[in-house]
Amino acid sequence: MSPRLAIVLGVSLILNVFLVGLGIGARLVPAQAARRPAPNIWAAGDALPPAERDAFHQMLRERAQAVQPELKSVRLARREAAALISQPNYDPTAVGQALQRAREGEMHARGEIDDAFSGYLSHLTPPERAALAEAMVRNRPAGLRKAVGATGPAPSAP
Repeated sequence: MSPRLAIVLGVSLILNVFLVGLGIGARLVPAQAARRPAPNIWAAGDALPPAERDAFHQMLRERAQAVQPELKSVRLARREAAALISQPNYDPTAVGQALQRAREGEMHARGEIDDAFSGYLSHLTPPERAALAEAMVRNRPAGLRKAVGATGPAPSAP
């Protein structure tokens, strides 16, 4: 084989591997983006003045630490469900119960964070709350931004 042909084949191989990887990556990104929580309360806090933002982030950190034990039990319930799913004798009731425990734990933990968030808002000024609300919408995945816009009030007739 000539050196020129070897170089052309090598470049072709590298280009093909790159394109295949690019295609696979493009398929994975939308699936990963869909898992992002919405709205992103942490990122929305960046709309606050620096001192307020630091206090806001500290409150979220503390609340997140407080719900960590519950989130650990959520992960264990999901692992239990996965183990039950892979059993030769599938038991839909047991899988459903494990998934229900995980779902209820997630909702409770999220509720704790949401309660702390809504309580924190009570001392913000109306402009600070408005900036935070705008940032919450802006930090949503694009599909949810469109859905929120689609469910907004209908335009008024002239």
